[in-house]
Amino acid sequence: MRKLELLFQNEVTLEDDRMMRLEYKLTENHSTDNEEPYYGIQIIKYLDDNLEMEEVKGVSYSKDKVKSMAKILFQHVVTPISMVEIIDDLITLESCFM
Repeated sequence: MRKLELLFQNEVTLEDDRMMRLEYKLTENHSTDNEEPYYGIQIIKYLDDNLEMEEVKGVSYSKDKVKSMAKILFQHVVTPISMVEIIDDLITLESCFM
């Protein structure tokens, strides 16, 4: 079973005066061999009549940790195209300070 929860939403005016909307969602998934849910992040970008989406499943078993990462992505207006690399960087930075 999979759940989605909208955490944050941004509306950004681009240089050419078009509006871009970004949605940052928490994903909750359950594997068949483990009852504990694992969490991920999905970003959807709406621009004109186009939709662009990227999702990283299984970022962490900690819902709070994934919500914190989503907040950082929201605050820095991260788009789907760069999300995977930035999440990887955040996880790497976190492991350096543990």
